[in-house]
Formats: sequence, structure tokens, C-alpha cells
Amino acid sequence: MVVPFFLSVLLLLLLCQHGSGFKFGAQQVKGHIVKKILTQLKGYLVVMKIITQLKGYLVLKLGLKEPSTSRNYCSSETDDRSISFECGCNESTTNSCHITSLVASGVRLNGQIDKRLSELTHLKKIDLSSNQLYGTIPESLRKLTRLQTLNLAYNQLSGQIPPTLGNLKALETLDLHMNFLDDSIPPSLGNLTNLTTLYLDGNMLSGRIPKELGNLLNLSSLYLSNNQLSGYLPRELGNLSKLEELLLHSNNLTGRLPDSFVNLKSLLHLSVSGNKLSGEIPPFIANFTNLTELYIMGNDFEGELPPGIFNLSGLELLLVSDLKNTSFRFPEIGNLTSINYLVLRNCSLTGGIPDYIGNNWKSLHYLDLSFNDLSGSIPQSLYRLLLTNNKLTGSIPPGILKRDAVLDLSYNNFTDFIKYNITDPSNHNSTEVKTLDPGKPNMVSILQLSKNCTSEHHSLFINCGGARTNAEGNPYDEDISTETFFSVPGTWAYSCSGDSIFKPSNSSDFVKNMTCGVSLSEESLYKTARFCPVSLTYYGFCLRKGSYTVKLHFAETIYTQNEDYSNLGTRIFDVYIQGERKLKDLNIIEMAKGPNEAWKTNFTAIVDDNYPLEIHFFWAGKGSLANPAALNGPLVSAISVTPNFDVNDGKLSASQIAGITIGCAFAPLLLFLFVWKMRLLGNREFRETQIEVQKRSFTLQQIIDGTKNFSSKMEIGRGRLGVVYKANLPDQIKLAVKKISPPSEQREKDELKSEIGNLISLSHENLVQLLGGYSNKDLHLLIYEYMEIGSLHKALFEQRHTNTETELNWSARFDICLGIAKGLNYLHEEEEKSIKIKIVHGNINADNILLDKTHTAKLSDFGLATIYNEEDPFTAIKARGSRVYMAPEHALGKAITVKADVYSYGVVVLEIVSGRSNTEYIPNQEADFLLDTAGRLHQQGKFLNLVDKKLGSRFDNKQALTLLHLAMECINQSPTLRPSMSEVVAKLSDIKSSVPSSSSEVV
Repeated sequence: MVVPFFLSVLLLLLLCQHGSGFKFGAQQVKGHIVKKILTQLKGYLVVMKIITQLKGYLVLKLGLKEPSTSRNYCSSETDDRSISFECGCNESTTNSCHITSLVASGVRLNGQIDKRLSELTHLKKIDLSSNQLYGTIPESLRKLTRLQTLNLAYNQLSGQIPPTLGNLKALETLDLHMNFLDDSIPPSLGNLTNLTTLYLDGNMLSGRIPKELGNLLNLSSLYLSNNQLSGYLPRELGNLSKLEELLLHSNNLTGRLPDSFVNLKSLLHLSVSGNKLSGEIPPFIANFTNLTELYIMGNDFEGELPPGIFNLSGLELLLVSDLKNTSFRFPEIGNLTSINYLVLRNCSLTGGIPDYIGNNWKSLHYLDLSFNDLSGSIPQSLYRLLLTNNKLTGSIPPGILKRDAVLDLSYNNFTDFIKYNITDPSNHNSTEVKTLDPGKPNMVSILQLSKNCTSEHHSLFINCGGARTNAEGNPYDEDISTETFFSVPGTWAYSCSGDSIFKPSNSSDFVKNMTCGVSLSEESLYKTARFCPVSLTYYGFCLRKGSYTVKLHFAETIYTQNEDYSNLGTRIFDVYIQGERKLKDLNIIEMAKGPNEAWKTNFTAIVDDNYPLEIHFFWAGKGSLANPAALNGPLVSAISVTPNFDVNDGKLSASQIAGITIGCAFAPLLLFLFVWKMRLLGNREFRETQIEVQKRSFTLQQIIDGTKNFSSKMEIGRGRLGVVYKANLPDQIKLAVKKISPPSEQREKDELKSEIGNLISLSHENLVQLLGGYSNKDLHLLIYEYMEIGSLHKALFEQRHTNTETELNWSARFDICLGIAKGLNYLHEEEEKSIKIKIVHGNINADNILLDKTHTAKLSDFGLATIYNEEDPFTAIKARGSRVYMAPEHALGKAITVKADVYSYGVVVLEIVSGRSNTEYIPNQEADFLLDTAGRLHQQGKFLNLVDKKLGSRFDNKQALTLLHLAMECINQSPTLRPSMSEVVAKLSDIKSSVPSSSSEVV
């Protein structure tokens, strides 16, 4: 029976006279409410019996079973189907008692929390967990100033956490986890100085973690995981020296682990997995000698894992993955003698697997070293292994080939294997055996499949996880196997690698069904999907050489339900095509605007002879870690591959031969007609192609005419790969049109066309808006909004002898610095982009920063900025920017990352603050480099002397110092020591909000 919660509260209030406590003597009960109840309950003459029966009446009305004995209801004893009240009595008299505890956990209470509960002002404990309560948490609970425990976990509560809970100064435990609470965490919770336990995990909380939580000096457990929290970690959390559990995983946190965390030496459990934290993993973690669990997988950490961590003898779980720009080996000695679970996935581990792992770490029963560069053989003592995608060689030890063991040895270079015969488990009487090669598939076997072609194909359609069906006018192949590898000879195959961590993967989970359909003509494609815990790869075999369009279909069919809290889960994974990452941190629910909703996207892929098409989905540890367990990896509904070329086989029919003969006779006339017709067709395409500008549509022909057919008189600049023209349109509307030099190779043309499609989706107030593009044959155009004022370089360095109205005041300069940072942060990190990739601008300088009429800074010349490939950062970007803005790694041949843009940003900030170009040429003198001057003044403690003299005293001291110090951090010679753009934005936003606008022009 589901019990209305308001009934229980009402009856409680009747028992305790609205919170004043119930008083009883030999023959009377005070209070008109109890008297009224006494009148209604005729025949009850003994007050003690009345109270007992009233409580029994309450229990019966709640639909709960009566206690097995006639014990006092004022007892801390309880069972799974009872409501327990605990009473406290006045020490000076025995006839004055109050209800001090209400425990109603797991009794299927339904409805909203009645605000009259706050009338029980003597309550010290409320436990309403594991029920079906919904609605908001009443603000009236602020009256319960004696409350020490408030547990509302595992309900359906929504809305904001009331800031008034910060008034409950006696509170020691606040448990609100596993609800649907949203909005930000109230800073007022920092007033709860007696708090030892704060559980807010498993909700929909957003915004930053309030620094006020650093005031909770008695806190031992802080759970904020599985929310939507963002921003950087407040350094004030380092004040919590008594903290034993800090769980922050599965959020959107950015920045570095603060240095102040060095004080958290009492930690037993630290989890920051599934965020966007960056920088190096702090070595001080190795000093947390009490640590038993450390989860740092699924971030953007760089460098190696500090060797000292391998000496934490009490550590039982260590989860690390996806370290960037690193290459390191296991230490010679490792003392993780208590380790149970060890995951070092995709960390660029090199060398061999040390013997001490199997010989000395006796507690180890789960080892995942997959997606590394490990070489050598497998130690004989190891089993329960995930070693997929390494460079291991030699024989596979027979001892690890156990049916009940976790095992994945695929994609290595084993030279031989011991055949392992397995009887078919579905038929106990069967004599049929299977021969297992645990080292397959590998790239040798995949390439062999790609060469076994009896015919070539020019398309491919797969209904992932589903039966054969027709959709979009094409027949889709069935894909219903639950094996980790399956192939259709001569056509396609899939491979599923990896395993979930805390729960063995069930092969039945590999095929998932949708609970609710989608309202699309291709609905059949979304009824099923294929799931894989870590790495799912589809191969297309025997495709003709050429360019193809790959269409991927997605729908979130697992994280959908309120009842099991699965809709609080976040699925995030990457998509690679032909080894190149096309989507980073794809969140299906975000893209499709909800669960059980379809979303699809297209990419261009080039297929060469004898090599398969490879479509790879990879979970890099982002998003949910265990919600629900084992179902966090890639999920795809369907795949289609169609040609971007003419599929005719080239044979000529009799009519075609006759046509050619006639054509030869009339060649001159035919040639004239062909040229005339093609011109009409071309003009027709230009007339039909529409570009949206200021809520009006213009044809491509109008835009070309606006440039006077790309007249040199309309030229306004030259970008990286072409000339920029001004286009004058009707109603005084102006555009900037970049005509790109035509690529020479067909592959380059296909990539350019795909790139234009991706970049049109970029939209941010600090990017010059790419309004549209055109790419066909030898004409390739990028069409941008037109910026009247022009470049930052012009405003800073070419206005010196004009009137002051055109010069930039301090407020404008600070806002420009902030705007540039926001634009770069959008390209580098932010999730509002529909294409989940990092984009390296590669050419940040004062010429490529344009200003609109309000002096808002907008990045330009990013139309063909490079999509950053973290797997191959050395070839991702070629040195193409202005040399005085280029990061030193360009010249040193080091890996180029988004941190190269950070360096250029630092140079531009110094120029904006100083009003000087990085190289000022003075006749008959050496070039005076701005960076050298800044470094010298910084060392001398005279940093403010760098501020532009034209400003006089009309600038803000604090803002100027913040910008200058940030600039010096940005131009650090080491890329890993430069801040991320999200950190820059956060610091500038904070300093801007803290400075009154009236003082923005005064020192």
C-alpha cells in the first residue's frame, strides 16, 4: 500500500499538540486537539493506553503492520515496514515528553513533505529516505533548530535545495542524495559548522561548488558526484583537514586540482573521475598514506602518474585513464600490496608488465592495462586481465584461459596461442567444441578479412543491435549477435573490447531495446542499439576506393527512467572515423534534446584499396562511472555508408556508342552547347543557394555580385588560405567573403566540404559568425559577418594620431581581453558546440581579432582552424601564424595543443595592456621585444609601468595586475604550466564582478 505522507504528518501533529509535546497525568490529557481525539475515540479511559492506541492507530492508518510485541512506540527500534518515533522527556519531570526522532525509511510513503512537519520543533532526527516523496523540500524546515540528522535520500524530490537549511546550526548529517534536485548548491550550507556528513550526490545540481563549503571544518564525508557541477575546484576545500571521503566524480569540473588539497591528509577515498580536470596529477597525492580508493580516470590530465602512488601500501582501488601527452613505465618497485582493482587504461604506458604485479600483489583480482603501448610477454602469474590494444608478443599462458575469468587480449601481436576447447554450454550432450584464440581479433586478422573480397561494394547499411529492416529507402543488415566479435564475410564486422569495472559485463547487454519509440520515418532504426563497455569498432570491408558519407544514428535508450534514477546518468564517448577523432565528449541526450529521441550526424570518409572503413566509438572515462553499473560505454543505433561518387561501372551501351559517334560529327556545336548549358546550370545553382543574414535570405549570386565578381577593388584582406572581399548587399547590409584557394587533391576537397559543414555550426558572441559556406568544383567560399571597426591591431596601433574618441579606454581593453578568452574557451573546451571537438585556432594575433561597433572582440580567421588530434599532436598543426605570436613548441618541433593558443593569447594581452606591438622597430636601434620588457618589469616589481601611458591614471590597478600576471602565466615556456582558457575566463570574470563599474577607470 502506498501511504499519503500528509496523513502521517497530520496524525503526528495530533499526537504532540503541534510540537509542544504531549503531557499526561493520572487522569487527564491537556490540549484541545488531544481532547477532541479523546472525544472521538470513545471508551479509552486510561491516558497511557490512549497514547499507545493513538500510535497504533497511526500505524494502521499508514497501512503498516503492527509491531510484533507491545513495545513502546517511543523507541529507536524499527523494522523494514515500521515508522519509529523516539521521545525525549524533561529530566526535571517525568510527565513532559517530546518527539525527537522520526524514522520512516523504506515504507513507501507517497506525496509531498508536509510543511507542518516543522512544527515538531524538538526533532533531532528525520529519516524519510527510500520512499516515493516528490515536490520540493519545505523551507519551513528552518524552524527545526535542534535537528542533527536530515535524511531525504532516495526519493523523487525536485527543485532547489532551500538556502534556509543553512539555519540548522545543530545539523551533523545532511543526506539528500539520489533525488532530482537542481539549481546550484546554496553557499549558506557553509554555515553548518557542526556538519560531519554532506551527501548531495546523484542529483541535477549545477553551477560552481561554493567556496563556503571550506568552512565546514568538522566535515568527514563530502559527496557531490553525479551532478552537473562546473567550474574550477575552490581552493578553500583544502581547509577540510578532517575530510576522509571526497567524491566529485561525474560532473563538468575544470581546471587543476588545487595545491591547497595537499592538506587533505586524512583522505581515505578520493574520486574526481569523469570530469574535465587538467594539468598534471599532483605529486602530493602520494603523501595521502591513509588512501584506500583513488579514482582519477576520465579527465584531461597530462604527464605521468606520480611514481609515489605505487608505494601506497593501503590502496585497494586505483583507477586512472586517458592521460595526455605522456609516456612512462611502471616503476622498478611497486608496493601496492593491498590493491584489488587496478585500472591504467589509455595512459601511454610503455615497456613490459613487471613480474611483481603477479608475484607480490596477492589481493589483485582485476587488472586493466588496455589501450597502452606495452610490449613483451604476459607474466605467467597473471590472470583476470584486460590487455587489449597493446604491443604484447610471445605466447599466451594457458593458466589465464579460464571461462570465468575477465579476459581481453585482443589487438596485440601474439605469435602463437594454445588452443582452448570449449564445450557448447547450451547443449550439455553436445560433443562439438570451439577453438578459442584469445589474441583475436587483431589488426592482422582484420586486414585479412578486408582482403577476402569476391566483389566490391559502394554502400553499407547496419541496424545496430536489431533485425533486418528497411529505412530511408535502403535495406539495413541485421546485427543481433551478443559476441564480442562478429563478422559478415566480405561485408562488415564489429569488435567490442574492454569491460566494466565493478560489475562483469553481461553479453546480453550488448543489444539494447528502446522502451519508447521515436516519431520518425526511420523509427525502426532506433528501436534497438548496440552497446559496448569501452571500445566498439565497426569495419566496412570490400568498399570501392573513394569518398563516402558516413551517417551515424543515435538515441539514448538506457538512461531514460526516473524510477531507477538512470535518467540521472550521463553517457559521454568519442567517435573516430578512419583513426581521426570526429566527435569528442558526445552526449546523446544533449544532442537529441532528451532520452528516447533520435539524433544523427554525417561525416566524410576516404577509403583506400585493401583497407577497411573503420568507425570507432570509445569511452574515455567521462560521464557516469556506475549509473547504472556496467552500462556507461558507447551506444549506437544504426550506421549508413553511401558513396560521394558515380557508382556506374564504366561500361558503354549501344545507344551510348551511337551517341558518341554522332557527337564526334557535331563536336564543335556540342562543345558550344555544353559550355552554354553549364554556365546556365552554374548560375542556377548560385541563384538557388540561400544564405541567411540578419533574418533575410540572399542568394549566393547576390553575394558574388556584391563583391563585384571578386574584384580586387573589393579586397579587404588576405587570410590564411585565400583573399577576403567585401560584399555590398541591398539595404546597406555588408558581408565578408573569403575565397579560398582551391585544393589540388580530391581528398582535400572532400575534407574541405566536410570542414565547412562542421564550422558553420560554431556560434559564439566572441567569434566572427560564419554565416555559410559553399564548396563545389573549384569555388570554395566562407561567408562571414562584416565588422565595421576592423581589427584590434588597427584600434591599438594605427589610431595614435587621431582623436581620442577612437582610442580604447581601460574598460574596453579589459572586456576585449575577457571576450578573446571566452572565444578561445569555446573553441577549446566548452560543450555548447554541436561538434564535440577541440579546435586549435593556431593564428591568434591582433590582426585576427575584430571589433564590432560596441568594441566586442571577435576571433576571425578561424574558419579553417585545425581540429586538434590528441593522438597525433605533432602533425596536427603546421606553423602558420605570425612568428612573434607563436608558441616556442612550434620551433622546437614539440607537440602542438590548445596550449599554443594560450601562449598567443598571453602575447595579445600584453599588447592590449601596454598599447605596444610585440616588436616595435625604432630606427637605428635593436628591436625592443615586448615580452622581454614585461619579464624585466615583472622581476623588478614595476609591472604597472607596462600599462599604456595614453591611459594616464584612468585604469583599474587590480584588473591590470590580474591581466599582466595571467599573461605571464600564458607565455610560460612549458605548455603544461600554462593555464587553460576556462581558468583564464573564470579569473577574469571573478575580478570583473568584484570591481565596481564606477572605479573601473581609476587607480
